[in-house]
Amino acid sequence: MLDFTCARASCRYRLRAMVAMLLLAGLVCAVPPLHDWSASAADGDLTVLVRVLGPANQSTFRTTGEYRTIWSGEVVVPREVTVTAYNGRRYRLYVEGGRYLATRLSDNQTWDLGAADNSLGATSVLAALHQASLDGGFSYRLTDAYFPGMGFFLSGIDGHIGTGSVGWSYRVWSGDSAPCPSLSIDRFLLGYPGMTPPAPHPQVVLYWGYGVDCRVLRVVPDTDVVQCSDTLRAAVQCFADVGYAGEGTWEPVPAAQVCIGDDCCLTGDDGFAEVGFSATGDFALTASAGYDGEHYYLPSDDSARVAVEGECRVISFTIVDRGATGLDFGLATCGVQGQPESGQTAEHGAVTLEIGPETTVDCLLQLCASDDARSSSGALLPVGSFGWSTTPSWAAAVAMTSDFATAGSAPAGQSTSLDVWHWLSVPAGQTPAAYAGAFCYRAVADGS
Repeated sequence: MLDFTCARASCRYRLRAMVAMLLLAGLVCAVPPLHDWSASAADGDLTVLVRVLGPANQSTFRTTGEYRTIWSGEVVVPREVTVTAYNGRRYRLYVEGGRYLATRLSDNQTWDLGAADNSLGATSVLAALHQASLDGGFSYRLTDAYFPGMGFFLSGIDGHIGTGSVGWSYRVWSGDSAPCPSLSIDRFLLGYPGMTPPAPHPQVVLYWGYGVDCRVLRVVPDTDVVQCSDTLRAAVQCFADVGYAGEGTWEPVPAAQVCIGDDCCLTGDDGFAEVGFSATGDFALTASAGYDGEHYYLPSDDSARVAVEGECRVISFTIVDRGATGLDFGLATCGVQGQPESGQTAEHGAVTLEIGPETTVDCLLQLCASDDARSSSGALLPVGSFGWSTTPSWAAAVAMTSDFATAGSAPAGQSTSLDVWHWLSVPAGQTPAAYAGAFCYRAVADGS
């Protein structure tokens, strides 16, 4: 990001450039077990994946949107369940004679909640949550103040109690959709074709947040088999609800993380990431994203998988920013020539491009500017206003372009370090403004 500011009267400029880093190092992770979400533990049992996502830090969640997994696992949804409300009243939820019934055990008052299937039973989201809490050893808090009219209200899980506009919601998977139903958790019956969305319901996620403003993520790889010498193109998408009728569309998510274990790379503006591998095997891809000022994002499950085959080519590439975060060209006057980036010295450049010894192919180190720097009013600072060199001499500088230029090479199997110096030259008639842009650096296999 280039932040180019100046005072109009004196035509002085201040320019900072944040380096766009491309993660091309191989990603390696341990492979967790596969989920067979359609399987049942016994004939007639309904098995679903239940994920419970709480705030990583409740006090900062509103600004970060960061989640943690309280529990995740498959549960056999009980055909009936007895739950306890926060006030101590206990309720039995069950199906009898083709009707979904609820009995308050303190006085045996019974409510008819509608038609149901005797063979399926009272397989509500609440029943699935209750079983998950037993399997996972976490607590939940249920309020019966709205029962039976609006159903039970899930007010807390694992000590996170809802208040105001933030609280607990749920989403149910059905085919290619993952909507946020309008029913309370005791009224949505999993496995029932008449629900919205209809069965099958392979997964339920209960989450902290702001209802439909919290969108669930998924990873969609271009292929499920890739050669180790190639990169995998994977999309991160979120389910955007259209009301509470189960309808919605999957939309791309920029600046999301695609991860294999703890190794991650970011999606671009189009919602795609290029993922490389350094080992063969079967790997799970997951996605996460922080609050973007408009929406919160529920991390994906690990159902997106890819088989990596063939000979592996590994490129271990690191970009070291030598100054403060980003590139900073300080204050520049109109017509200045060759003003250096403030973090570079005679001993090291503005950035250092490093290749690790685990790299298995000869590489080329390249750089470019993404486009002309632009101000908020639309004024442009040409790409060619910036120069680069692999020596500390501005006299040797080459103008930046929007096409990748090769700055150096790195042989396989050894460490290589390449310094890059940058300078700014401001055209005499440049419009004073704050400009934004990006420099990009990459390592590619020689000959690719």
